[in-house]
Order: sequence, then C-alpha cells, then structure tokens
Amino acid sequence: MASTSMARNWAELPPELLQLCSQRLCPKNLLAFRAVCRSWQSAAVKERSDVPWLMLTNKRGMPWCEFFCLSCEQVHKKLFPEVMANGYISSRGWVLMTSRHGEFQVLKNPMSCYSHIIKLPNWNKFPNIEDLPFFYVGFIRKFILSDSPTTSPDYKVMVIYDIGQLGLWKPGEEEWTAVNAPLDEFFDVIYYKGSFVAVDYEQRILRCDVDGPTPFEAQVVFQMPQRLQEFEHEYPSGSLWDLDQVYLVQSTTGSLLFVSQWEQLRSTITFRFRVLEIDLDTQTCTEVENLENTSLFLGHNSSFSLEVDEDHLIKPNCIYFTYFRLSLSQSSDTGMGIYHLKDGTVELHFKGKSSPSLWIEPCF
Repeated sequence: MASTSMARNWAELPPELLQLCSQRLCPKNLLAFRAVCRSWQSAAVKERSDVPWLMLTNKRGMPWCEFFCLSCEQVHKKLFPEVMANGYISSRGWVLMTSRHGEFQVLKNPMSCYSHIIKLPNWNKFPNIEDLPFFYVGFIRKFILSDSPTTSPDYKVMVIYDIGQLGLWKPGEEEWTAVNAPLDEFFDVIYYKGSFVAVDYEQRILRCDVDGPTPFEAQVVFQMPQRLQEFEHEYPSGSLWDLDQVYLVQSTTGSLLFVSQWEQLRSTITFRFRVLEIDLDTQTCTEVENLENTSLFLGHNSSFSLEVDEDHLIKPNCIYFTYFRLSLSQSSDTGMGIYHLKDGTVELHFKGKSSPSLWIEPCF
C-alpha cells in the first residue's frame, strides 16, 4: 500500500517542478524521464535536437567513445557499430573515422540509434602522395559534407589533406581528385550557399563550384584587407600574440563569418577571437562585436552557429571552442573553453586528456 501511495505522489508532482527538472537533462536522460509516467511525459520539455555534443577522442582503437553533454555536463559512453578507428573528424553531425591503415569511413551521428556507414577511398587514392613513406592519422585535417548522404544521392565530400590541399570525392568514384588553387595551404573550408568556400594561408576566400563548368578549380572571390588581418590588443601590455587558426562559419542568418583565433605566447592558455562578417556580393567586411542570441562553436573539425533561447543551457554571445596545445616537453593541454565576446574573458569549461576533442553537430 505504501509503495502505491509513493508512486501516486511521484506522478502528482507539480508540472512546473517536473519541467524545471527535465530542463537539466540531456537528450539521453530525457528519454528515460518521459518513460516514467504520462504526467512526467506531458510536463517534460521538448527534446533539443540542436544541442551539440563534445566527442572526447582519447580512446583510440576502442569500439566506444566518450561524449560530454553540454546540457547535463556529464560524460556518456557510446559504442560505435563495427568500427575500430584511430582518428576522428566531424562534419554536420557525421563523423569521418580513420584507421591506422589509412582507411576512411563516414558514420552518421554516433549519438543516433540508427547507424549509417559510408566507405570512402583510402589514403593511397589521393593524387601525388606516392612519395610519402607511410600513412599518418592526421593526414586529413578537415572533412566537409555538402548534403546529407541519407537524403541526397548527389552529396559531395571535400577535405583538407596532407600539407593543406583540397581534395574532392563524389559517390561512385574510386579516387580523390585534387582541387587546383593558387596556394595549396588552407586553414578551413565549409559548404556555403551551394559551393565549397575555403580560406587559405594568405587569408583569401576562395570558392569551388563543384556543380559548375570548372568543378576542380578554386577561384579567389575575396581578399581580407591587411588592416583586418592584424590583431590589435589593449592588454596585457607588451604581450605577444600568434594567429592560431582561422575559421569560416555560416551564421544563423545565413551570412559568412570569418573568425580568427589568437593565442598569447609564453603564457598560460590565453585566447582571443575576432569575428568579421564578409559580404561576397558587395566585397565588404565588417566587424561583429555582438552575436546577440547566437553562439559559435569552433573546433579542429566542423564549425557552426547556434541560436540560443531560454530553454538552452548554452550561453548567448559566446564562442565555444576546442583547443589542443603541445608544449616543448611534448605534453599536451586539451579541452573546451568559452570566450565571452562582450568583455573578452575566457573560461576553460572542460579539461581533456591527450587528443583534441571535436564537436558533433546536430545532423541535417
């Protein structure tokens, strides 16, 4: 009798209290919360499918990986289906997995219940790499999908590989094709408004229209002004800063953002970011000082923007970034930080172990 009364009391908790509790749960635990009873199911908040996960890539060669959830701030383990990988890169919710033998496979969102695996040509199917003595896990540095492989049979894959070149692959092809560009050293590449758009080491924006008349040519469409390439800082006095990385991000409103990441030399982990909005049609560039209700997610894989509302536990007007810093002693500092655009402060939110973490963006 007592157990029946207890069950009735749990089911009759105030809906507003149940809603507050459910807001603190990640999607994985929210599913279990809804399964308790009908009153809990009706009071629970809607599942947020657009909240990213942080994949911790320290367990190389293991059939499972760890994921840090921003909602509940807990680490969850997830088995990978029939895949043993030593390297991971993500793009729009999909993960490119690299084996120690140079084999590449793409897995649909690893947090999904349904797996979908695509095999890509191996590393020795890239052009002009026959002189390399052996394959290394960091051979591919960026991996970008044009469309979802599960819904679009005409999707394309572009990567930054080897020393910084662009490579393209289409379904049905047995080899990768090199993309010709004025300079084969690229920081980043994204799929933007029907074309692949990249930024090279001279901070030029290039466009590659893979469905146009020259699908393997990258054309310069914008040159960053020299005055905007330099980082002006006010504090601390006399400090030295080094350009660590440049990212291209599509904003939630559809504009193209150019984000530069600077690291202070000879110090503890200290970063600064600068956000610029580029209009390729008018050939103009303006600084963004306030992201308002949007936050950016930057990493050594895919980078994206997310509109934040009151149901999110993600802070607005911030840049969530992953970092990987190798010291002279060959030890590494890895983790995730939050940069507040309003005042330039940084909080190191999550400490990694040995390998760079990567964002798992919600699938498109």
